[in-house]
Amino acid sequence: MSFFSKILNAFKSIRLNPKNGVTGQRLDHLLLSSMYAEQQSAYLNSYETGLSTATIKTLLEDYWQLFDKADALEILSDLQNRNQDKYIDIVYRAFEDKENYVAILKSNLPAEEEVFNYYLAIYKDLNNLVPELIEEGVVQNFAILRQIKDAGWNYGRGAFLARCCFDMGYLTEEEIKDYLEQSYIGIKTYCSSWKEYTVSYIFGRALWSGANNNGMIQIAQDLLENETSPLKNKTFF
Repeated sequence: MSFFSKILNAFKSIRLNPKNGVTGQRLDHLLLSSMYAEQQSAYLNSYETGLSTATIKTLLEDYWQLFDKADALEILSDLQNRNQDKYIDIVYRAFEDKENYVAILKSNLPAEEEVFNYYLAIYKDLNNLVPELIEEGVVQNFAILRQIKDAGWNYGRGAFLARCCFDMGYLTEEEIKDYLEQSYIGIKTYCSSWKEYTVSYIFGRALWSGANNNGMIQIAQDLLENETSPLKNKTFF
């Protein structure tokens, strides 16, 4: 199924598991996976994704090089830790002070060429992406993006991958519950509403893939406004 087909399918209906749905606080933890799950037309309300084994194997193995429990623990931990990158704040400070961005980046980023160029590329991407996201109505200014960062993108992908790993037997039910709870606690450092979570997810994905965010913006709107969505009427974490 192509990416665009998945986007179109996501608009047809919110997919819920009628037999084994999670409720209460556990559902809040689980909904961190909702942006990615909706993109894949997966269940929103259960640890099981409802996807075929072939689809899950493609996601885990082809896209993430994740083949077993050891890979799962390493990749899921990495996605949680990415939100603590101290150098991203330097890039954001440079973006807000363009007259002095060269001095800010050179004075505060690691001197290793590969590392420096990695963060310089993010700085350059921001110059294109931020005006686009403002024009598209995702945010009104850069200040909110500096606060929420791409935490929704990292925690959200981790949450959905954890569900795929649960389906494959790489994580036990207790392990996935603990991972989702820790991710939920972690994202509260950055986002204070489900709306901010979706914006943070869109921002992170835009940094990864560039322009053409309309599909993800519409998925976010569907999750937040569809009467059958578990996110509807959930305004705060």
